[in-house]
Amino acid sequence: MTTRHLFVINPAAGKTDRSRALLKQAEESFSGKSLDFSSVLTKGRGDATLAVQREAERGIPLRVYACGGDGTLNEAVNGAALYPHVAITHIPIGSGNDFVKVFGPDAAAFFTPEQLLDAEETELDLMECNGRFAVNICSVGLDARIGLGMVDFKRLPFVSGTMAYQLSLLSNFIKGIHRPYEVEVDGQRFSGDFTLLCACNGQWYGGGFHPAPEARPDDGLLDLLIVKAVSRLTAIRVVKHYAQGRAKDYPHIITSLRGREMRILCDRESRVNLDGEEIRAKEITCKLSDRKLRFFYPKCLSWPPPSQYDIHRNS
Repeated sequence: MTTRHLFVINPAAGKTDRSRALLKQAEESFSGKSLDFSSVLTKGRGDATLAVQREAERGIPLRVYACGGDGTLNEAVNGAALYPHVAITHIPIGSGNDFVKVFGPDAAAFFTPEQLLDAEETELDLMECNGRFAVNICSVGLDARIGLGMVDFKRLPFVSGTMAYQLSLLSNFIKGIHRPYEVEVDGQRFSGDFTLLCACNGQWYGGGFHPAPEARPDDGLLDLLIVKAVSRLTAIRVVKHYAQGRAKDYPHIITSLRGREMRILCDRESRVNLDGEEIRAKEITCKLSDRKLRFFYPKCLSWPPPSQYDIHRNS
């Protein structure tokens, strides 16, 4: 049966609308090839999920090219997760593009549609969080409030992305950087005030934070980070190293675990960062799903890239 190819393009991704240029690239890549190719432009939240589901329900083998940021990839993943005949890839034209960084320094190959036509495929783990699927990161706490709070400030006139981040950072530092949580990881309980909680299937999030350099999204485990309540000064000092993948340098502050499920009970409805998308909940369950994600990637790359895992584990 002939495989269909669907480009799901988010015109709002990144700093400028690249949809026309990307469509032209895709058309040139498919030109002269007997391939069934179509595209759809998203207009709002949830459109990518619906577009993938509509195509998947036809029952024809389908390859989906999620063109946008990590949020667009997340929506496409949620559209594909229930359909074993659907495979996903990412053409990263957003502002963060964090998930594909797990492929190492040559991940720029994902930018070229032609390199994805003759692609390799692997099977990745999926996370489930309160009824939604995710492939990269689920975080609760200070980092989620800052990152998701940027949207609130971006709506203000004359506020750039950098300024929005700084305003969100200032606002959340003033409000307080830690809150009380009840946390359970595979039956192990933690209770008290914490600064942030993070479940990592991938390695990167937040536009360049690298908290879990040993995480591998196909090993059947999540890398889990629990950051204790710290002062504002300590947070400023530690965050740089946390972003550089040095969480294990601070065992007195950051508990690093590997497991399959993290349950969180908050004292109030909280903002949850799920691959750059926002959900709100007071009770949060993030766990490995029984389902897997078919993910295809440029043939010029390798999986797993040894530079991302072996160096850390052998050092």
